[in-house]
Amino acid sequence: MTHLFLALSVVLNIVFIWYIIQLLKRFLTFQEELDNFSETLEEYRDHIDIVNGLERFYGDETLANLLRHSKALVEECQSFQRVLRQEEEEYAEEEN
Repeated sequence: MTHLFLALSVVLNIVFIWYIIQLLKRFLTFQEELDNFSETLEEYRDHIDIVNGLERFYGDETLANLLRHSKALVEECQSFQRVLRQEEEEYAEEEN
Protein backbone atom coordinates (compact mmCIF):
# COMPACT_ATOMS: atom_id res chain seq x y z
CA MET A 1 0.00 0.00 0.00
CA THR A 2 2.83 2.40 0.88
CA HIS A 3 4.52 1.60 -2.41
CA LEU A 4 1.35 2.60 -4.22
CA PHE A 5 1.26 5.98 -2.44
CA LEU A 6 4.95 6.49 -3.11
CA ALA A 7 4.53 5.70 -6.81
CA LEU A 8 1.50 7.97 -7.02
CA SER A 9 3.43 10.75 -5.29
CA VAL A 10 6.37 10.40 -7.67
CA VAL A 11 4.08 10.48 -10.70
CA LEU A 12 2.22 13.54 -9.40
CA ASN A 13 5.48 15.35 -8.68
CA ILE A 14 6.72 14.65 -12.19
CA VAL A 15 3.45 15.94 -13.66
CA PHE A 16 3.60 19.10 -11.52
CA ILE A 17 7.21 19.77 -12.48
CA TRP A 18 6.35 19.31 -16.17
CA TYR A 19 3.36 21.65 -15.79
CA ILE A 20 5.46 24.35 -14.07
CA ILE A 21 8.08 24.13 -16.82
CA GLN A 22 5.36 24.55 -19.44
CA LEU A 23 3.97 27.59 -17.61
CA LEU A 24 7.41 29.16 -17.39
CA LYS A 25 8.00 28.61 -21.10
CA ARG A 26 4.68 30.28 -21.91
CA PHE A 27 5.45 33.17 -19.57
CA LEU A 28 8.87 33.74 -21.14
CA THR A 29 7.39 33.60 -24.64
CA PHE A 30 4.71 36.07 -23.61
CA GLN A 31 7.31 38.40 -22.14
CA GLU A 32 9.43 38.21 -25.30
CA GLU A 33 6.41 39.00 -27.46
CA LEU A 34 5.52 41.92 -25.22
CA ASP A 35 9.08 43.26 -25.51
CA ASN A 36 8.83 43.04 -29.32
CA PHE A 37 5.44 44.76 -29.26
CA SER A 38 6.79 47.53 -27.05
CA GLU A 39 9.70 48.08 -29.41
CA THR A 40 7.31 48.29 -32.36
CA LEU A 41 5.18 50.82 -30.50
CA GLU A 42 8.23 52.94 -29.74
CA GLU A 43 9.25 52.89 -33.42
CA TYR A 44 5.71 53.92 -34.37
CA ARG A 45 5.75 56.76 -31.86
CA ASP A 46 9.10 57.97 -33.19
CA HIS A 47 7.79 57.83 -36.75
CA ILE A 48 4.73 59.90 -35.87
CA ASP A 49 6.97 62.35 -34.02
CA ILE A 50 9.11 62.76 -37.16
CA VAL A 51 6.04 63.25 -39.38
CA ASN A 52 4.56 65.73 -36.90
CA GLY A 53 7.80 67.73 -37.04
CA LEU A 54 7.76 67.99 -40.84
CA GLU A 55 7.01 71.46 -42.12
CA ARG A 56 4.07 70.18 -44.14
CA PHE A 57 2.34 68.71 -41.05
CA TYR A 58 3.72 70.93 -38.30
CA GLY A 59 0.97 71.95 -35.91
CA ASP A 60 -1.58 69.49 -37.29
CA GLU A 61 -3.83 68.78 -34.32
CA THR A 62 -4.77 65.29 -35.52
CA LEU A 63 -1.11 64.25 -35.67
CA ALA A 64 -0.44 65.88 -32.31
CA ASN A 65 -3.29 63.87 -30.76
CA LEU A 66 -2.04 60.71 -32.46
CA LEU A 67 1.43 61.36 -31.07
CA ARG A 68 0.06 61.84 -27.53
CA HIS A 69 -1.98 58.67 -27.85
CA SER A 70 0.98 56.61 -29.06
CA LYS A 71 3.16 57.98 -26.23
CA ALA A 72 0.48 56.91 -23.75
CA LEU A 73 0.38 53.43 -25.32
CA VAL A 74 4.16 53.10 -25.06
CA GLU A 75 4.09 54.18 -21.41
CA GLU A 76 1.30 51.68 -20.65
CA CYS A 77 3.23 48.88 -22.30
CA GLN A 78 6.42 49.80 -20.43
CA SER A 79 4.50 49.88 -17.15
CA PHE A 80 3.19 46.39 -17.84
CA GLN A 81 6.71 45.19 -18.65
CA ARG A 82 7.99 46.58 -15.33
CA VAL A 83 5.28 44.67 -13.46
CA LEU A 84 6.21 41.44 -15.26
CA ARG A 85 9.90 41.92 -14.53
CA GLN A 86 9.18 42.62 -10.83
CA GLU A 87 7.15 39.43 -10.58
CA GLU A 88 9.90 37.49 -12.34
CA GLU A 89 12.53 38.89 -9.95
CA GLU A 90 10.38 38.13 -6.90
CA TYR A 91 9.87 34.57 -8.15
CA ALA A 92 13.62 34.16 -8.68
CA GLU A 93 14.30 35.45 -5.15
CA GLU A 94 11.75 33.02 -3.69
CA GLU A 95 13.48 30.12 -5.46
CA ASN A 96 16.83 31.06 -3.92
